This record gives sequence, structure tokens and C-alpha cells, in this order.
Amino acid sequence: MEKETRIWIEGCRKGARNAQLKLYERYARMLFATCLRILANTEEAEEAMQDSFLKIFTHLEQYHEEMSFEGWIRQIAVRTAIDRLRQRSEELELPTDNLPDLPEEEEEEPLYTVEQIKQAMEKLPEGYRVVLSLYLFEGYDMEEIAQILHVKPASVRSQYLRGKRKLIEGIKRQ
Repeated sequence: MEKETRIWIEGCRKGARNAQLKLYERYARMLFATCLRILANTEEAEEAMQDSFLKIFTHLEQYHEEMSFEGWIRQIAVRTAIDRLRQRSEELELPTDNLPDLPEEEEEEPLYTVEQIKQAMEKLPEGYRVVLSLYLFEGYDMEEIAQILHVKPASVRSQYLRGKRKLIEGIKRQ
């Protein structure tokens, strides 16, 4: 961890507003991007990011030096965004029954631009978008995503494979 960040964390624990501002300035973009990938709505992502910072500042005593600070705050942002998503749609649209796994594709994947991927991601149904975002961008594995979303790992794998196919189809249509 950077020395500055360590100093800002200690300042925040002591209630120093300037330290909170420094942490906010350093990590706001990262947390906003995380929330936006999950929520696909700028205003909601902004609110989720703000809520995340409130949680970070009020629960900073739970952070320990042996943890990755970025990982810790990103996890708070992910869970905050998913909570907001659940409030919006009551129940995240993931099948919870035992769907058969789709076969893995062994083809060489084409390269797409970031803009193409972003546009196609925004058009995906939220269940697919959330699973793809957590797996591809946030680095969670299938088991962790299943725990976060309260579904079976088989459902997550199924949603991931179907979402990936829909994402590729969406990019090809652009």
C-alpha cells in the first residue's frame, strides 16, 4: 500500500475531513466505474459510490493492514451496487433452478474495442451484466459470485456463458 494511503487511512480513523477528501479523490473514479458496470445507470452508480464511501468511512476500523485496501473498498462498492440493484428490481433475474451447464466454447476469441464492449454491456439484461461484470472486471470467481448473489454456482456459470454469447452477439450487431 502507498505510504500516502496509509496516512490518509489513519487520518480518517481520527476523523480528519481532509484525509477523507484525499481518499475520496484517490478512489472515487475506481469505485464509480465498479458501480457503473453493475448498475448501468450513471445516477445510480454515483449514489452507490457515495453510499460506498459512507460505509468505508464508518467501518474503517474493520480494515486491517494485511488486507488489500483497494480490494476491501471495491468489495464494499460491489455489494452496495448489488444491494441497490436488488432494491430496484426486487429479485435479481438469475435462474435458481438446476439448469444444465452450457458447454464451454473452445474457439479463439476475437478482439473488440473497449467502447464496443461498453455499449454491448449496457444493453445486456441485468442478470447477465452483473455476472459478467463481477467475473471479468472485478475478478470474482464463480463460487464468490454465487455467494454474493445468493444463487447456485451452476446458475452463475450458466449466466456467464449465456451472457458472454449475448455480449458477443451484441458487439457483432454494432
